[in-house]
Amino acid sequence: MSGGEFTQIGMLVGAVTVLSSVITMLWRQVMAHHAKVDATLEETRAQLQDCTEDRTMIWKTLANQAGCDVEQLKERAQ
Repeated sequence: MSGGEFTQIGMLVGAVTVLSSVITMLWRQVMAHHAKVDATLEETRAQLQDCTEDRTMIWKTLANQAGCDVEQLKERAQ
């Protein structure tokens, strides 16, 4: 092998190293973003559950005040 081939091989090894570092950095960013999205999704689900429970309690209270059950009150509302 001549000296030029060693230089080319060294450059290729350096390029592969740089590219693998970039891929690793991008993978970490994607995973961090995924973790944030997943946490936000779980928070949103919890808020949705709270909202659903509140809505159910409101319907029950209104139905109790109207002297009927929830389904009858919902039919009247439509």
